[in-house]
Amino acid sequence: MIRRGLQSVVVLVLAACVRAPPSAPVPPPEVPAVRVVGLPVVEEAPASAPDLEVLLSRMSLEDKVGQLMMVGFPGKAVDPAITELVRGYRVGGVCVFGRNIASALQIGRLNDEVRALLADSVPPFIAVDQEGGNVVRLSDGNLVLPGNMVLGASRQPELAYEAGLAQGEDLHRLGFNMNLAPVLDVNSNPQNPVIGIRSFGDDVGLVSEMGARFVQGQEAAHIVTVAKHFPGHGAVDADSHKSLPIVRAPLLQVREQLKPFEAAMEAGLDGLMTAHIATPTLTGDELPATLSSRVLGGVLRDELHFKGLVITDELEMDAIDRHYGVGRAAVLAVVAGADMVLIPWRLEKKEEVWAALLEAARTGELSAARLDEAVRRILTAKIARGLFEPLPPLETRLASLGEKRSLAGRIASAGVTLLRSKPGLFPLPTDRRVAVISTEASLIDSMGKRFPHMTSMLVPAIPALKTRDALKRQARALAEAADVVVVAVTNSRQLELVTNAALSGRPVITVVLGLPYLGAQAHEAKVVLATYSYREAATEAAAAAIAGEQGTPGRLPVALPSLPFGHGLDPVGRRLAAKPAAPAAVGAP
Repeated sequence: MIRRGLQSVVVLVLAACVRAPPSAPVPPPEVPAVRVVGLPVVEEAPASAPDLEVLLSRMSLEDKVGQLMMVGFPGKAVDPAITELVRGYRVGGVCVFGRNIASALQIGRLNDEVRALLADSVPPFIAVDQEGGNVVRLSDGNLVLPGNMVLGASRQPELAYEAGLAQGEDLHRLGFNMNLAPVLDVNSNPQNPVIGIRSFGDDVGLVSEMGARFVQGQEAAHIVTVAKHFPGHGAVDADSHKSLPIVRAPLLQVREQLKPFEAAMEAGLDGLMTAHIATPTLTGDELPATLSSRVLGGVLRDELHFKGLVITDELEMDAIDRHYGVGRAAVLAVVAGADMVLIPWRLEKKEEVWAALLEAARTGELSAARLDEAVRRILTAKIARGLFEPLPPLETRLASLGEKRSLAGRIASAGVTLLRSKPGLFPLPTDRRVAVISTEASLIDSMGKRFPHMTSMLVPAIPALKTRDALKRQARALAEAADVVVVAVTNSRQLELVTNAALSGRPVITVVLGLPYLGAQAHEAKVVLATYSYREAATEAAAAAIAGEQGTPGRLPVALPSLPFGHGLDPVGRRLAAKPAAPAAVGAP
């Protein structure tokens, strides 16, 4: 589930459609009027967590239906419309996106205001999807992780634990109590358009180990942790906002993709987010996993014995909405085994879901037992992670925001990977005339601090067609005036800049700030360095490695066409390790 973050635009595409869908969406039932009445009362500032069964017994049918809904809203401060949405529907949770965030102080206030709306009732989940890397909503003084694939390249599970803990602590300070992360998909398909560097890698064991430790760290910070996207989105090659991703892999491979989720469950995972994908070898049909009782009931509950929370991905995606309508899809998902449905965008879709779930509960299509089971799981997670406990004042919480921001640099340094090298070019003497061509200003800044004779050129990540020829001429001229050219690559469009720079006759160092598969396509580069991230911590680590200030200890977390999983060169690290320690001073203890 991804929309615009503060500094990046990423699209997560997780949708679904079905075999033999109905010819038109099912019209939503008439929407009943929403009134703020009958809220189940919770004593103020309870000395201990409330009794779940007592709380459940006080809930009306409307209260229970509201708990199934995770909603979003526009705006950066609570207003009458938000109040009516949150209190009127007694929602179980809200999900915050970039449209809601201006600063740390502002989002902290908004989250506290939302929580206060239900102070006399069941506190809501306040969720965000702060994965790190290219899925970041918050970046105002808090820790911003370089991303999962960087952690995978580090091969350090304890770093994953530290990352989950530190990120969770900052989220908690800002008033969040749920994070829709980490991604536990195994990126087994290099052509996958939606996972890529959001994954820890393409090896089931690596993803399982790193993911489980991240989960444990984040939950230690009292954050309800929802991993995604069950039963595994790493093997697809389709955009599920537009079409149904169907996993055609053999059954054994599909079941292998479940193992990271199993490992996380064994580590105490709170919840899972479902994927809008079809897995016919697993289920025997092309029903989306989000709506499939064979996936959510048979596999997840009966085979894997998962007792935690299940939340759907956005039901407003066209592949779901166009074939079912979000209201009908919400009913099918909950009947199949989902406990909460995510409807973050349009108000009329929330109304449709509320009406459909309420009608299904009244008619018995959604049985009282299934409804109570879902609400129990929701309340269990809220009680276990301390949602009924009061928070310290916002000013107190913000005083320690970002106290572990240096962890991002440690992770980036541990993950930087040298894929190809040539003596004399790596590490690069700092007196060389270096031309840097990059989409990221932070790399130019970091290189400029180390190479006084540097020239640079900042290029757009996706240049307009009419400007490309001029950019190539500019880059060529810059390269010809240098001794060495450093070209940063975030997507395949920048590969032509590598070719263009090489035509100048100057040696080229390519820094891959995105998918490591791009490194295998930079054929003209003499040196290829992978950071798996364009975040500032990653570009700083790249510049430090090029200048020989640090080693390149990372190992490929995926296999490339010409390089195996686990490949990585570290000439500087080996030299530093072999360097004899300085003798202790006389009289030193």
